[in-house]
Amino acid sequence: MKQQKIIVGVSVNNLSRHYQLKDLFRAAQEAEELGFDAIWLHDAPLGRRTMASWDPVAVLAALAKVTERVKLCTGIFQPHLRNPVAVAQSWATVDYLSGGRTIMGAGSGAGVSRLVQREYDALAVLRPGGVLNPQEIYRKRRRLFVESVEVIRRLWDEDHVTYHGEFYHLEDVTLGLARPVQKPHPPILIAAGNYYPTNPGGSVHHGWDPKRAGKFIPGPLESVAQIGDGWITSHPTPEEYGMALATIRSHAQKLGRDLSDFILAFNCFVNVNVDRGRAWEEARQHLNDFHGPPVPDDVVDRWAIVGKPDGIIQRLREFIAQGATLFQLVIGSPDQFGQMRLLAREVLPGLKGA
Repeated sequence: MKQQKIIVGVSVNNLSRHYQLKDLFRAAQEAEELGFDAIWLHDAPLGRRTMASWDPVAVLAALAKVTERVKLCTGIFQPHLRNPVAVAQSWATVDYLSGGRTIMGAGSGAGVSRLVQREYDALAVLRPGGVLNPQEIYRKRRRLFVESVEVIRRLWDEDHVTYHGEFYHLEDVTLGLARPVQKPHPPILIAAGNYYPTNPGGSVHHGWDPKRAGKFIPGPLESVAQIGDGWITSHPTPEEYGMALATIRSHAQKLGRDLSDFILAFNCFVNVNVDRGRAWEEARQHLNDFHGPPVPDDVVDRWAIVGKPDGIIQRLREFIAQGATLFQLVIGSPDQFGQMRLLAREVLPGLKGA
């Protein structure tokens, strides 16, 4: 992999109940003014407890016209919950409007089993070919996700696409002139990897079982190497991040893939405060507000990097040393704007200097 510059972005639609859509736009514009390199939106079709979940592609289209420089990213977008032809068209539109600034962080979805299942039940209209019921789609969602990514990328890259998979069947489909600016296409980062807490319950990930308890499981890294233009993950230690990356490289070598332009991303919650205990509590409460209580303490420890600026810089630099170049910093605090300004002033220069 060739050396890439460090790109630091901040999530702008993880705002709490006190913020509205207009505040999201203000946060994105201020993030650009403060020197951040990217802004991130999450994707939750049925919402997230105390936070509104606007359609990320529509919001990115609007943000493309009120920002000039920052990358426009999703973390994590679920393309397989939509028709892939419609996704390819709408994303190409955003890429064109932004002058080629989009990055799609995409994954098959995670969270509490009943909530993940609820998304598939509610979106039953997405049954490919009218054959599968929502429960079958839920069980086969990873394969559905992979096919969705394959279809989207081919529609961006090719004039006429014929595709016959397990779920999608296309005959000579084209987007015509509705193509992305970026060549060969906007990067798609594949999400993989999750920490499974010691004990079940609360907002624990749907894949929990005793054998995984207390461990970071890298996930389907072979598919990351096969279909990804990059990788994004959360929860690992720097050493676990490096080991997973070595596995991705090994798979890529076997597949004959060149990873010289491969993007390595890392997601974490942050809270800047000289009182580390208070910072940790604010991050824990924010995670509870977003995912539903109780978020286990060991998940907070894994997901949140909090405390004094020097400590946060040091920890994030450990991930840079393992190869990470693109950061999604999610502010774990009710004071989103105050924390964003602190990050820009106290943390951002130390990361850019890496």
